[in-house]
Amino acid sequence: MEGKSSKTTVEINGESSENNAYDVSFVAEEEVILKKSISSHALFGLLIQTHLNCLKVGLGELGEFGTTNTANDQPTFTPKPTIPTSSELDRFMEAYCNMLGKLKEAIEEPLQETTSFIDAMYIQLRGLRETHPISNSNPNSP
Repeated sequence: MEGKSSKTTVEINGESSENNAYDVSFVAEEEVILKKSISSHALFGLLIQTHLNCLKVGLGELGEFGTTNTANDQPTFTPKPTIPTSSELDRFMEAYCNMLGKLKEAIEEPLQETTSFIDAMYIQLRGLRETHPISNSNPNSP
């Protein structure tokens, strides 16, 4: 009988667990680097502000809930020049900011139309109330 190794490897998706552990740590490291690159990008502050503006539009009057004016006046981002940005990341950040701006407009449009409609209905109802006041008489009486 030949000597067999007692070492056992678990295969996941055709790869051994040793390779998967390396892949997971490599992916995690790349993710950290990417997050640092994004958070240190010159457009990151604009991206956050644009995102918050979209949320505020979607929440309406509740959009200010939990925020203070002093917090909103403070800059949301201080550039960190230690990590260089790539042209691909520049294009992504610019495109993302533009898309968030378009999303905000797309959210605002139906809200403005709805608000205009409701305001017009209130004006009409007010006009009807003024021209035809409600009488206190019993509607069943002759």
